[in-house]
Amino acid sequence: MSPRRSPRAVSLLAVKVLVSVLLFAWAFRRVRWDAIGPVLEHAAPFWIAAAAMLLLASHLLASYQWSRLLRAAGVKLPLWKVIAYYHVGLFFNNFLPANVGGDLARTLDIARSGSSRPTALATVLLDRLIGTVALGVVAVVSTIPAIDHFHLAAAYAGVVTFLAAAVLMLRAVLEPRVLAALDRVLAAIGLSRLAPALDELSARLAAFRGKRRLLLELLCVALVVQIMRIGVHVLFARALGLHVPAAYFFLFVPLLAVIVSLPISLNGIGVREGAGILLFGLVGLDKSSAFALQFGTYLIAVGVSLLGGLVFLVRIPSRRAKARNPRRSTE
Repeated sequence: MSPRRSPRAVSLLAVKVLVSVLLFAWAFRRVRWDAIGPVLEHAAPFWIAAAAMLLLASHLLASYQWSRLLRAAGVKLPLWKVIAYYHVGLFFNNFLPANVGGDLARTLDIARSGSSRPTALATVLLDRLIGTVALGVVAVVSTIPAIDHFHLAAAYAGVVTFLAAAVLMLRAVLEPRVLAALDRVLAAIGLSRLAPALDELSARLAAFRGKRRLLLELLCVALVVQIMRIGVHVLFARALGLHVPAAYFFLFVPLLAVIVSLPISLNGIGVREGAGILLFGLVGLDKSSAFALQFGTYLIAVGVSLLGGLVFLVRIPSRRAKARNPRRSTE
């Protein structure tokens, strides 16, 4: 039986759905829908395929990033299996009403491969935070020209705050005293049974404190991943025949990614399109084209993530067989 959602979790999900619906409705009222169809209909298949392949390449590089963390934690899996697990996580991120669904799927997959759950969770958590810091760095650096030219000082301050929060979170999870304090909080509210798992998680995370070179290398990898994902937007704009200089994508896409990553909507739906209309409108892109650009890029991401769904479906028979015969070797 699946665990029941708490009233607070249900309320939070309802608020996110409401925000997405309201923002999508706001975007809906500001675009000419009769113009969106032709824009998408005449999209060049070659450039759509190029955008999808570049996004897939960024996922492969991100999978390598995670595999380095796994190996550093003593989890030795072939790269192809890490890639499969990563894509299953992407699939759940896009088709569950919270981005943490994919992180949970990755954690469980690694745990089923013979590692402890705290070890698996430590690598997933670090992988997520390194990617978040990289996104913040790219956004802070690339959007500097937009401060004065487009009067986005307030938005830029938000980006700087986002980066500072990401760096502090990364620093905090590597600090044993932070998790020790959380351990005391759990004990105070009657959840001391979680302490052993938290202690192991703390130990696994603390072990990475001495691997600064590795973390720096992986941050560089994550920076490349973020730049590749900006390129996906550039290629899809080419597919739509939109004449927007590539430099503007480096100004706006990282800012969009920061906005979409905030937990205020259902998987960024509505936020992505609304913010895209506002930002690309600053450089003369009409509302319908800006909407098509953002929504179409999102559809490419969903389409690529279906590879993870296929992997998940293919694994079901073997999972069932192993459930019937637990003595078989793990994946």
